[in-house]
Amino acid sequence: MESSKLLDAHVQVKRMYNLLTEVLDLSRQLLQAVDRNDEVTVRMLLAMRGEPVHKLQLARQALEQQKRDLGEADGLRLAQLLNGEPPRSEEEKPLAQQAAANSRLLAQVLELDQRLNLKLTRGKSFYQDAPG
Repeated sequence: MESSKLLDAHVQVKRMYNLLTEVLDLSRQLLQAVDRNDEVTVRMLLAMRGEPVHKLQLARQALEQQKRDLGEADGLRLAQLLNGEPPRSEEEKPLAQQAAANSRLLAQVLELDQRLNLKLTRGKSFYQDAPG
């Protein structure tokens, strides 16, 4: 894959990392507000969290479009790198490392989201009946 295409994907994945960081920060603040029973702050933080989540969806769509635009072989390789496959070259390394960092950060966001959901729904959580 051309280094310019790897760089394009890396920029998009880095953008996603920044957005995930923002979502994680807002989620932590939201959890604190829930613990304080501060309904006004909870509503405000939920609304604020919606923007980076929406931008994450747009970034993911842009990355999916990049994969489609690359053609079959390069698109498959990009998908592999994004899904945790080890890099095959030094050029692939920054993207692979960023994708791994995103994955770790996403796991933190999802764990925090599960805790938030359980607290906010008070026993009617999606996660209560979910396996795992």
